Amino acid sequence: MRKETDVLVAGAGPVGMFAALRLARSGIKVIVADESWGPASRSYALALHPHSLRLFQELGMVEELMRKGRQLYAISFFEEGTRKARLSFADLPGDAPCVLVLPQSELEETLAARLRKEKVELLWNHRVDGIEQQSRGVRTGISRLRMDSTGYASRQGGREVDRSLEVDSSFVIGADGHHSQVRRLLGIEFPEVADALLYAVFEFEANRPAVHEVETVLHGAGVSVCWPLRGNRYRWSFRLGPYEQLPEPRLKSRLSVQVGGYPFPYLDEHHLQELIGRHAPWFEVEPRKVEWSIAVRFERRLARSFGQGNVWLAGDAAHLAEPSGVHSMNVGFSEADELAGILTGAVRSGDPFAALVEREGVVASGPDLESYGESRRSQWRRLLGLEPAVRATPAAGDFARSRLNDLISCLPASEDDLKPILSQIGLEPIIAGR
Repeated sequence: MRKETDVLVAGAGPVGMFAALRLARSGIKVIVADESWGPASRSYALALHPHSLRLFQELGMVEELMRKGRQLYAISFFEEGTRKARLSFADLPGDAPCVLVLPQSELEETLAARLRKEKVELLWNHRVDGIEQQSRGVRTGISRLRMDSTGYASRQGGREVDRSLEVDSSFVIGADGHHSQVRRLLGIEFPEVADALLYAVFEFEANRPAVHEVETVLHGAGVSVCWPLRGNRYRWSFRLGPYEQLPEPRLKSRLSVQVGGYPFPYLDEHHLQELIGRHAPWFEVEPRKVEWSIAVRFERRLARSFGQGNVWLAGDAAHLAEPSGVHSMNVGFSEADELAGILTGAVRSGDPFAALVEREGVVASGPDLESYGESRRSQWRRLLGLEPAVRATPAAGDFARSRLNDLISCLPASEDDLKPILSQIGLEPIIAGR
């Protein structure tokens, strides 16, 4: 079976579906394929940056998202038990100058509904198996998976494939997450650029409603963050040191949590209370019920390249970061927006391959796509701390100067918003927004 489209988006996570919706709204024919069986049911990413909300505003989605989430208007930084700084989002442009706490699962369901409304073909349980770069486009081999008797996609022998199809498209966007098959098929390396980080994450119901700001603790092990959720619910993410051991629960449990096929220790209210007492003694909210908890490693990786020819990456397919600032997803939206704009212009030109050139018999990208890849990779070198990202101005105080290299990774802001937010404590990005 063969299908044709202008752009194939591999990956139906938030970044992939955003890219597809952006393309569809511009009149570009798009197909989305994802190996999963549907939108996520549980996730770590849970906050939209102010810049991301402006992108969703352009798609006419921000009001719907605001109704589903919780608006946060500031971020406070704590160190050694006291508040050291408070940064406001209130003066940022747009109709939603805030951080919106919205679980990734709800965001994905909203995006999927919008794609259905736009008549975009969304192929769940379809895995990309092959990519053939051509001078006039790309042919992608895709396998539709079937369920075995356990209700999961089988990976034994040939039992997993129900049928195969080919998709001919002008371009492919690989937004298929950190295990990106598109990246692997392109042969792009995805090395660790810094040590992985261990976090203990808790979602719980408390005795009173949460405040309308992010509360971030800077401590010896790194950064821990309290995210207020809707109602009387919170999420605490505690970063643990490399040799730090989680305390044993008073009641032993054999329970563990499965994420992506890997088991992680079960954490209970005892762990939560111990970590709050150690890192946030000022947090006087009383947890009543731990709804979800896990200990999990977050890797920090950066792709050697963001793409080649007519196949390009966005989101977690190209980078992984610690979760405290929710950068990987949010900067992924900006990448998807830029990439969709370039591809829309190429398709509308009547000659979509004007964006490509042939060098020594190999299809290579034209200047717009190459600039996308180079600038985005440079941006991530700063966000991951591989290059200086922030500098102090004469207005910076002792706290800002002492935490110069820590703040950018845990600040829930990106792109052009970095400059006005950091200026509140006398700092400035070395390259504004990039």
